[in-house]
Amino acid sequence: MLKLNEKREKILTVWQDKIFERYPVKPSVPEIVGYVEECTEKIFDKFVEVYNGGDFEGVEEAVDDLMRYLAVDAKLSPGQSVEYIFFLKELILNEFSPDFKEFIKINNIVDKLACMAFDIYTKCREHIYELRLEQKEEEKKMLERVIYFAEVSKTAKHLNIDPIDDVDAD
Repeated sequence: MLKLNEKREKILTVWQDKIFERYPVKPSVPEIVGYVEECTEKIFDKFVEVYNGGDFEGVEEAVDDLMRYLAVDAKLSPGQSVEYIFFLKELILNEFSPDFKEFIKINNIVDKLACMAFDIYTKCREHIYELRLEQKEEEKKMLERVIYFAEVSKTAKHLNIDPIDDVDAD
């Protein structure tokens, strides 16, 4: 049995640094850093719990939070985002020399976390695209109104009437 908690801080620090390394400068906003740190801590702690015989219940929220954070970065593909979950496996395997049975166990746990992360990530991205589509629809409606009022104004000008007075009369 691996003593994962003995290497917890080291693994978490390297994992969090990996997530932030894509930025030219590590975010200085404490809320962002704290958010990612909290997500990774919860995921790691749940990994340890599952490794020691527990279940996955409760980990989805932390995975959801991390994937939600990564999904808003348009520069990251789904694979690149989920890769951060797989990086946890690499860190654990580099810190320990597990036997074959432990190796399989570690792989299975991280693979389940990664599948969960991918599902959550795609839902987050889908939601982002839906919001963008709604925004474009609203912009389209505004442009249609602008065009309509421009046409009404143009017609009113030719007829020598004030379109505002006609609208107020209704």
